[in-house]
Amino acid sequence: MSAEKKEQACDCTNAKDIFLGGVIGGLIGAALALLFAPKTGEEVRNDLHLKKLVTDGVDKVKEAASTIANKDQEPYS
Repeated sequence: MSAEKKEQACDCTNAKDIFLGGVIGGLIGAALALLFAPKTGEEVRNDLHLKKLVTDGVDKVKEAASTIANKDQEPYS
């Protein structure tokens, strides 16, 4: 029975080590991402601004619709 208890203790320790490694790796990755980010926070917020995304999307849809309408009116070649 003592061998079974040792195996259970090792399994629990391995799970804790894996979890701790994941947390530490995530923190290191986040720190590196912040250090090597090509844009400032303000630039990123401006890029992700919802109103800009919506207007850009609407413009792209209108452009695609007009392109499709123009191609539909062209004779087949």
